[in-house]
Amino acid sequence: YGEFDSSSHTGKIDPVYAGRVCFRAWYCLTHSSMLRISAKWLEGWTRRKLALTKGKSPRRLACAALVRTLLWADETEELDLGDGDDEPLLAAVMEFDERFIAELAQACCGLIQSIPPHLAEELMSSVGGTNMFSLEAPLLNSAQ
Repeated sequence: YGEFDSSSHTGKIDPVYAGRVCFRAWYCLTHSSMLRISAKWLEGWTRRKLALTKGKSPRRLACAALVRTLLWADETEELDLGDGDDEPLLAAVMEFDERFIAELAQACCGLIQSIPPHLAEELMSSVGGTNMFSLEAPLLNSAQ
């Protein structure tokens, strides 16, 4: 878990921050009339790169980074582009298909890296340690 959240490691790029920069740049460069078509193309490209089919991918950590990027608000506020207090989810702004987002989330189900660090710390302290098996079992069972 500590290696994934690279903010404490110098010289490493945080994959969630990089994802937010890339998706927001994509959004800003896409004309509003082409956003849905653009999102559809980006979904297909992402599916191919992740080998994502039916909610499964061999690249689960990449899926977790994308889930944190697209489905969790930017709590660090390093990339605040909104006018209000509540920032919309990037997946909604980009107009990604809900089925694609659901499959992406399913592909990394059970990985602590798919939730923000402060929630991960709370979750780990509530289960009484760093035993990943005790964490993954309830998450996997609830998904069935």
